[in-house]
Amino acid sequence: MARVSRKAAIMETEPKAVFLPERVYNTAVYARLSVEDNNRTGDRESITMQRYMLEKYVDAQADMRLCGVFCDNGETGTDFERPEFERLMEGIRSRRIDCVVVKDLSRFGRNYVETGYYLEKIFPYLGVRFVAVNDSYDSKKDKNGNELVISLKNLVNDLYAKDISQKVNTALETKQRKGEFIGAFPPYGYLKSPEDKHRLIPDPEAAPVVREIFQWRAEGIGINMIARYLNDRGTPCPAMHHYLNGYKKKKPEGTGAIWQGQIIKKITRYPVYVGHMAQGKTKKSLSDGIPLTNVDKKDWIIAHNTHEAIVSQEIFDKVQSISEQRCQEHRMLRGKYPSTENIFKGLLVCGDCDTKMSRYKNVSPAGTARYTYICRVYAENLSGQGCTKKCVGEPELIEAVFHALRVEIEAAMKLEDLLKRTQMKSGFKKKHEAVIGQIGAMKQKIGRNAAYRASLFESFSDHTITEREYVSLKQEYDRNAEAYGKELEKLEQEEKIYSKTITPQNQWITALKKYQAKETITRELLVELVDHIKVTGYNEIEIVWNFRDEFAMLEEKVVGI
Repeated sequence: MARVSRKAAIMETEPKAVFLPERVYNTAVYARLSVEDNNRTGDRESITMQRYMLEKYVDAQADMRLCGVFCDNGETGTDFERPEFERLMEGIRSRRIDCVVVKDLSRFGRNYVETGYYLEKIFPYLGVRFVAVNDSYDSKKDKNGNELVISLKNLVNDLYAKDISQKVNTALETKQRKGEFIGAFPPYGYLKSPEDKHRLIPDPEAAPVVREIFQWRAEGIGINMIARYLNDRGTPCPAMHHYLNGYKKKKPEGTGAIWQGQIIKKITRYPVYVGHMAQGKTKKSLSDGIPLTNVDKKDWIIAHNTHEAIVSQEIFDKVQSISEQRCQEHRMLRGKYPSTENIFKGLLVCGDCDTKMSRYKNVSPAGTARYTYICRVYAENLSGQGCTKKCVGEPELIEAVFHALRVEIEAAMKLEDLLKRTQMKSGFKKKHEAVIGQIGAMKQKIGRNAAYRASLFESFSDHTITEREYVSLKQEYDRNAEAYGKELEKLEQEEKIYSKTITPQNQWITALKKYQAKETITRELLVELVDHIKVTGYNEIEIVWNFRDEFAMLEEKVVGI
């Protein structure tokens, strides 16, 4: 008699449904540290150790399959604006993840309100299971008995974070009032003293540049012209200077690596260059519930004569007077010619450097205002970016976009008629039904694979299979689950094309028809239909529509049916 393999024997025991879990969860582990751990693998609180512990935990659960690891290193837990957490939520919303495992609740978040909202509202609504290992919390098992304990732990975590915030804010404000510098890196033109990191000393390399900037500005030279002088002679901008001196790890690129008018403006308004320490220009307090907020100049914390001045008070005051005069002239001009809505804001980009185009107001001798979009890099004559002259007048731009929209609407109407005829074809219905059948068959495969995987632990506990066989088979079922999941996702996308895309009710055709009767361009229309507009020359543009790729795909699909 032929020998029956143990693997086959396991599959034949499928009827042992009593022990099978209800489902196998696609599980993601999430780890977080407030302070970047810099690979401190020996620390129990390190990201590496958190990740290792959570992966081992998931691997030991019969109803969990690891499908993602998300680690926020150096991110605060007082809010949820964290890169990896946002990526985790994307996976949850796309239904690729339905279980989240963390070390404890404080690693997930320290904000009582937001943490509770995720655990009590968002995750249950999305059908997501949440597990906090060290807190012995599992939303699947603790539906009625542990909510109060979890709420109290969230509250304690929130109060702890607010207490730390209050103590830190008090300590920092005390240092500011004493005139101690508390920034991560010193202002351009200064260095931190080797003897006392809270005291500033002039930077022999950058201080002369600051003096030149103030002198040029005092002579009435504009901020953009000063930026051009510095770029033309190759003087590193503040960001590049800090990178070259080791204060910043990431090398600045593009417009961030050159002098710009706004940098000059900021330098010439900073009292630090006359020896006064001005801090507290922004405020953020978790304990008082204050988000990052700009503080009025009158409320800055200024300590006088705390370090050596780079420029004299006389030149500094003269520069402030010139700047104020320019601001008054600008305000008077702006009041005389009120601004109109910038409907293309954020949508126009330079064809050379990809910088967003800026809107400039020009007033003719006759007293009429005209708006033009110009590449800021070229307009400020910031050298080294390889940018050529490109601009487009707002009236010409509106006319060109409106004409292009009419062409796209006409094409959409023709495509709508084509889709109506396509849906009547027998070939279309057969292909759609075939895809639906494949989806059903694949879901059955996924269910059987999940059942086999879930029964493994029981077989291992009963000594039906060895540990080595258990690990090998579990890996095989995990690979199958991943492959089947990808195939199902592919089939569901294809079915969506038949049911939602190859239809006269296609969302983009519907959107275009909505604006069929419009006689002008609006901001709402542009945001919905346009991805961006590339300006390639003088009044020359290329419009990138949000729907153009889908229309091309539609035409290709229809031809094949």
